[in-house]
Amino acid sequence: MDANNRHTDTRMISLIGFSVIAGIYLFFRRRRTVEVSFSKHMPELIDTLLVLIRAGHSPASAMSQLHNWSPDDLKPHLLPVTTELAAGLRFAETMKNLRESLGPCIYPICDILVCADRDGLPITSVLDQLSFHAHQERRRLGEIEARELPVRLLFPLVCCILPSFVLLAMVPLLVNSLTVVTEKLL
Repeated sequence: MDANNRHTDTRMISLIGFSVIAGIYLFFRRRRTVEVSFSKHMPELIDTLLVLIRAGHSPASAMSQLHNWSPDDLKPHLLPVTTELAAGLRFAETMKNLRESLGPCIYPICDILVCADRDGLPITSVLDQLSFHAHQERRRLGEIEARELPVRLLFPLVCCILPSFVLLAMVPLLVNSLTVVTEKLL
């Protein structure tokens, strides 16, 4: 009875340890995905902003309409820009709030738009360059994710596919060999 209790305790400790490790892994994985998702949408955001600017909108009016064509992840962050501008808040303050909301991935866009609104300079060539670099950055991030894929698939391969291969391919051969050997011995 004492050996059974020790065996059960060991199983429970192993199960709790595995659960804690899996929980920590999922927590950090979810947190990393949220941080990366904004930077993945920046090329579309810049391209849409560029279309609005080329259509004749000022930086402020382009930003107030940008939420209509933005990806779903960015809409909750871009909608306050429209309400703040409609409420009469200065464009520079609105961009500062957007910077705090979205983080470092939007800093160049906000800086360019504030400078263009303040100075009245054309910004299409700057936005073209920013769009080009954003597309390159997204391509680079995609290549990094593609290189990480074999490492991510290693755990399911080792824990799921290889044991099933052993059960389906090796165990019947082993059982067949053992029955043949036992028949010859008897």
